Amino acid sequence: MNMDNTAPIFIPGGKPMMVAVFISGSGTNLKALCEEELKLGGSNQPNWQISVVFTNVDGCEGIKIADAYDKYVISLSSKKFFGMLGTNPDDEDSRKYFDAAVISLIEQFLKPDLIVLAGYRRRLSNLFYSRYHNRILNMYPGDITKPYLVRGVDASIQAIRNHEKTIKATVYFDQPGTRFGIPLLQSNPVSLENYTENNRDEINLKIREEAEWIIFPYAISNLIALGNVSVDKDNRLFYKNKQIPENGLQLNELKDNMI
Repeated sequence: MNMDNTAPIFIPGGKPMMVAVFISGSGTNLKALCEEELKLGGSNQPNWQISVVFTNVDGCEGIKIADAYDKYVISLSSKKFFGMLGTNPDDEDSRKYFDAAVISLIEQFLKPDLIVLAGYRRRLSNLFYSRYHNRILNMYPGDITKPYLVRGVDASIQAIRNHEKTIKATVYFDQPGTRFGIPLLQSNPVSLENYTENNRDEINLKIREEAEWIIFPYAISNLIALGNVSVDKDNRLFYKNKQIPENGLQLNELKDNMI
């Protein structure tokens, strides 16, 4: 493989990687990222930082978390925006108008190196994907390579219905025209033994604690911000110059796994 045809997602230099975190709800993943950032605060040169938090939902709980960690928050209500326009919020042109406004607001403040979707409930427009090509990180509380996944049903419930004994969360690079994107990292397996659909809330909390809140910060701190992840023109990901498998890196197989 000719590595001259690949480009790093981020090139470490004299300043930390600037991250913009997008939220719409409770902000629990944002909190996990802020806690990871605090751990790095003890070093003289942290390799990344949350530079801004954006939300499309006025007054969402995640704003309180951002405020608690002293994060600059930019808010633009998608509900009010589309109400004023009088257009369908799920129409591509409408999404483009909203995303253009979001990009303008964010980039008046800074130009982010990485966009992190931490429970952001807006579909992105092609304009947004073009602006931050291969720099939009997302996470799903399940294995995005499973063929049985459908919208509207919790990943944990779908895994149980398909007789899975374990479940993995997946960090991936969001891509246009697909439900998910390119897998970057999967968590260690989380056991589903002795759980049923009636335990949905308990299972989902277990997945957050044992998977999501571990791999989301890890992917940013230990993979992307260190300059170890690159991509080629065919959207194939590489880690330390080796192609990443189609299901992503596995946390328990990484040699530098400190978890």
